[in-house]
Amino acid sequence: MKNKQEILNKIELLSKGNEPNFQININDTMAAYQHLEENRSNLTIKILSILGVILSVLSFLGALFLLNILNDKLNLIICGSIFLILSLYCIKKYNAIIIDTASIAFYIVGGWMLIYGFDIHDLNYIFILCFIISLCTLLIVQRYLLSLLNILCIIYSIIALINHNDQNLLFITLINAILIIALIYFLSHEAAVLSKRNLISTIYNPLRLGLILATVVTTAFIILSHYETNEQVNNTSFALNILSVLYALATLWVVYKITSKFEITKSKVLFPTYALLILMLGSTVINPGIACSILLILICFNYQYRIGLSIGLISLLLSLWHFYYNLNFSLLVKSLILIISGLLFLAIYFVINSNKINNEKI
Repeated sequence: MKNKQEILNKIELLSKGNEPNFQININDTMAAYQHLEENRSNLTIKILSILGVILSVLSFLGALFLLNILNDKLNLIICGSIFLILSLYCIKKYNAIIIDTASIAFYIVGGWMLIYGFDIHDLNYIFILCFIISLCTLLIVQRYLLSLLNILCIIYSIIALINHNDQNLLFITLINAILIIALIYFLSHEAAVLSKRNLISTIYNPLRLGLILATVVTTAFIILSHYETNEQVNNTSFALNILSVLYALATLWVVYKITSKFEITKSKVLFPTYALLILMLGSTVINPGIACSILLILICFNYQYRIGLSIGLISLLLSLWHFYYNLNFSLLVKSLILIISGLLFLAIYFVINSNKINNEKI
């Protein structure tokens, strides 16, 4: 949009092409466009500004330490409380990327000061305090970056609390299953969630991104915990297998939704698809990170979520690298596996591309 008149013409065109009940808030639209124009800048400038703000906050924190202001626990609590309140006020009052970055940096520093100032030696109380601070902040301010940070803090405060008291990965596997179910639910009921105009609808975007990041990181934690143990049969291997089965069932369900969406009913297409999928998922039992990545890619593809799709692709590459690195084969066998895999993917690409060209109609 180049000017105000062009925006008004676009709004008028949209109003004519819809039902009489369809209305557009012109004032809010113009205010949003004006905000975008005022905050539009080069990506390099934004990155440098963010780095500059973070370094400034760290320098300020270092100055407080050098002046011995933070040696006293009471000073830590007072400064932490001030930083938290100031950061929340600035985020709620202003809407600019530099102020948001500075506020989040002060928020993290203030939260750390507050927790450290209470001089709590029991980790359970620290995790509970992190949970309470994040939950209260989420209820007060619903800005994207801060909400994403608080959602991740809430999830991992719960996970850390459970893992600290009972180092049983089965509980974390159960939490991971809940995260996947919640992600599928929110993505499949997006319109219904956004139409309710409540807290969940306000934080919907950071919530779905937080669920994806938490799922990937939690899966990686379970996999790495399994490979760090030397026992052949243990709790981690059982949790790993359960997680693989859960991902396999969820993947089959998502593929069923995709085939139904595209109205694919021919058995000669469905049977090879499910057979190849089951074979692929069966080979990832010892490394559910691959199954997790495939599941995220399919979910985000089905519900058109690009950021999640990118995270799924990156996670798939990292999971394949980790799987390849931990294979108990010689370097020659690993190289042959890579060559065969590459040739297989090239063959699949050429088959798909040739069918696409043959079926094109002008």
